[in-house]
Amino acid sequence: MDKIILRGIIGMIIFYIVNQFIMYPIGELIFWGDAFTVSYHLFTYTGLILIFGLIIICTSIIVKKLDEIKDAINKDK
Repeated sequence: MDKIILRGIIGMIIFYIVNQFIMYPIGELIFWGDAFTVSYHLFTYTGLILIFGLIIICTSIIVKKLDEIKDAINKDK
């Protein structure tokens, strides 16, 4: 379980770095305005980072459970 949570945290950090340093110049072209106006989108980035981490964690848990079910079915045969 700790490995799954660590995988989600690492995914969130990578997503944050990509958003802030790689996608930020592209975002400035899309969202016109000064730094104050663009700062309102920081909450959107935070929500996206949280959702990204949750998706990684939930997918890892589901895959782990499916592997356990597959092993149980193969064991019965």
